Amino acid sequence: MNLSKGKVYLIGAGPGDPGLITLRGAEILRHVDVVLFDGLSNDELLAHTRQDAIVLCVGKNGHGGVWTQSQINTSMIEHALAGRSVARLKGGDTAIFARTAEEVDALIASDVEYEIVPGITAALALAAYTGIPLTHRDWSSAVALVTAQLQPADGDNEAEDPIDWRALAAFPGTLVLYMGVSSATFWSHRLISNGKAPTTPVALIRRISWPDQKIIRCTLGDLASTIQNLQGLQPPVLSVVGEVVNLAPSSHWFSERPLHGKHLVVASPPASATKLAAMLRQRGAMVTLQPAMEIQPVSDWTTADTAIHSLREFDWIIFSSVHGVDYFVNRILELGLDMRVFGDSRVAAVGESTRQALGKYHLKSDMTPETGGVEDLIRLLRDQCNSKRFLFVKTAAGKRTGIDAVRAGGGFVTEIDVYQQTPVESWPSSLIHQFRDGQVDGIVATSINVAKYSCQLLGKSSHTQNWFVLSEPIANTLRDGHCRSVVTADQPTFPSLVEAIETSFRA
Repeated sequence: MNLSKGKVYLIGAGPGDPGLITLRGAEILRHVDVVLFDGLSNDELLAHTRQDAIVLCVGKNGHGGVWTQSQINTSMIEHALAGRSVARLKGGDTAIFARTAEEVDALIASDVEYEIVPGITAALALAAYTGIPLTHRDWSSAVALVTAQLQPADGDNEAEDPIDWRALAAFPGTLVLYMGVSSATFWSHRLISNGKAPTTPVALIRRISWPDQKIIRCTLGDLASTIQNLQGLQPPVLSVVGEVVNLAPSSHWFSERPLHGKHLVVASPPASATKLAAMLRQRGAMVTLQPAMEIQPVSDWTTADTAIHSLREFDWIIFSSVHGVDYFVNRILELGLDMRVFGDSRVAAVGESTRQALGKYHLKSDMTPETGGVEDLIRLLRDQCNSKRFLFVKTAAGKRTGIDAVRAGGGFVTEIDVYQQTPVESWPSSLIHQFRDGQVDGIVATSINVAKYSCQLLGKSSHTQNWFVLSEPIANTLRDGHCRSVVTADQPTFPSLVEAIETSFRA
């Protein structure tokens, strides 16, 4: 192999749940230069990639138009010959109806080094996510994986039928048919005409392991009419044919999760949204991360740098957000200093998330209010305000209530801006339509500005949305903007917010 060439990794992305990618697959995504991903692979997997990586959707489900197999092969090879490492991220497993062999042939012909990383194919995931066992000692001792979509060559419209339907009809086990929605009439009739009983149970599972997973049960004889009556059952759908379909339990861990089937939009910036989204997904929600604002460091650090070099002269350092902690501490490190600059200064955090952010840098908050925001912190500090020196680490767009209260109590305040919040120009039109059409069950806001900017982006449709917020000041901002349905967490913490969301949907 030519060492100046890049290497191509063919990676199985799994059926949908981003947690089902292998450790090896995630490791590769973190270091490659280029990612070519199927539209049916979960976009959340792209969080593993480098910020400067070239990321291209090769189709299958829209995004950027459908690529032919020859175009995919050409792109992989061109990037590799240019010295770039390439991840070819494929939905499911690399060996099950994924055309991996064709890609390998093309790579070998071009003398490009490659590695294949297996994934979990949808058929093997369905038992865990639906409760339908593929095998059972009394009902099925074998499994057949079948493509129900005839594959013409690129550019052709005709396809031959190479499947032995008589053998499949007599198969003594479970049939799992991939890509079979549009051809359901064809293959169900073929099975029945070759001896398969029309009463054979069938389960159609759409988007296996995704939060909006759906299961439809019928019989083989009713399959075509069932799909027709659904009027719009879209891929990806897997069809399970066999007696094992009736063995699924009436309740199941995946569908019984408290937020299963709920679509929530988290409008916070990634630093806070990622953790919250993970908690909501664990409880079954389909989460869209759509920040309403961007967070960036200030362009001029002069004032902040002066404060950092004299940090030990302050009695209290007040942090009001996770972003303030991150940008402030990172600036300390950029200046070649470390946490010793704090000296004997005491540290206060507004909210549990901010306290935890300090903990990442081995800084302990000396005071964190259990409820509320800056106002509650000031109440705790009231007796210590007089003649004490305070440094407020903040953003220019932040509230001034706490600063004014400290000054009124006789404290000396220095305030520094370490980051800026800028509202995004717009949200995708597809998401706006989902809000207007009632396809979103709730929007989550973790700060006043997130709430305010989200309302601006949604316009009047914000008035009719279900809002879930961390604190009462955020709720008041929304109510002042004529939002009618606002649920507030009992405590300003993510666990409390998630509990409030669950309780709201149970009501």
